[in-house]
Amino acid sequence: MTAAPEPSPGHRQEVHVSSRVKASGRSRASARRTRPGSSASRSKAAKPAAAAPRRSAAAKAAAVRRPAAGKAGSRRTAAGASAAGSGAGRQLPALHGSLSVVISARNEEQTLLKLLDQVTRLKPLEIIVVLNGCSDRSFQRTRLCPQATIVHIPESAGHDVGRSLGAKLSRGDILLFLDGDMVIPARHMSLFAEAVDGGVDVALNDLDHLLPPFALSDAVTRCKMYLNAVLGRSDLGVSSMTAVPHAMSRKALERIGYRELMVPPKAHALSIMRQLRVEKAGTVNVIKHNRLRQSNTGAGNAMEQLIAGDHAEALAQVLGEQQASGRLSESHLQEQRRQMAAWRNAL
Repeated sequence: MTAAPEPSPGHRQEVHVSSRVKASGRSRASARRTRPGSSASRSKAAKPAAAAPRRSAAAKAAAVRRPAAGKAGSRRTAAGASAAGSGAGRQLPALHGSLSVVISARNEEQTLLKLLDQVTRLKPLEIIVVLNGCSDRSFQRTRLCPQATIVHIPESAGHDVGRSLGAKLSRGDILLFLDGDMVIPARHMSLFAEAVDGGVDVALNDLDHLLPPFALSDAVTRCKMYLNAVLGRSDLGVSSMTAVPHAMSRKALERIGYRELMVPPKAHALSIMRQLRVEKAGTVNVIKHNRLRQSNTGAGNAMEQLIAGDHAEALAQVLGEQQASGRLSESHLQEQRRQMAAWRNAL
């Protein structure tokens, strides 16, 4: 595959990715960051893809330019959530750590530029846009943002795989994950980055008050609530790494591994079992703004089945680790059954 010609202004980087579908049905992808003037690759596991055409010396110098760590806006000081929730024109609170924003998108030419405009207000260290099997003009629209590093996957590999790839390529202290189909105001996105900057390892979207109780919930919501209950974190309710926006620290990424992000409920469970600080950080109504597709509408749709299967994989991980540690004795199982029965009967 040959990279499209680079516009003369800006300092964009592009990544070309080849993807394949495993027998399990989940798409996995491999990536390589192509840097002008360098043969080094940030992805050790990836198969090399077609490199971008050679450029002039001036273009090479521009292409690798990044915001300097000491420049104003590239690093910021923590501030309260109330300031972030104020007027759209007000300056956003600053962070101590550097911010990487990872956006996964599939055919989002109508929303990408608007979202990128809000993201740039956060003054991130980098913006990594994973274009996941796009057949519209998402690629051309994203190239209009000079700060964006574009990861192009020719075939759809799924948003979860896109986030995993983006996380692997990222360099920031804080990682903020978004989907390209929702334009979220910068002041709302900043809540998640601020939480991680303040010491939280995984900052989740709080959707509890937007959803009905367990007895009236759909299968996906019940899976999320049940997993949190099994993990001893019923306080998290329906909050999960399955939903965006969410943010995580570099420490959390290194502890659970970027590959685990391909199965968000499993990454969620590992974050809690590895004693990371997992908390709700803010509320963004993704239920209202989530783009409806054939794959995510109707009872038993493909997305619902995928998420349910991901939660089953997460539960298997939890039970396996508990059994290996000796915490899954017969008496412990009986007590868990008693507690779950009491919880169910109280609904």
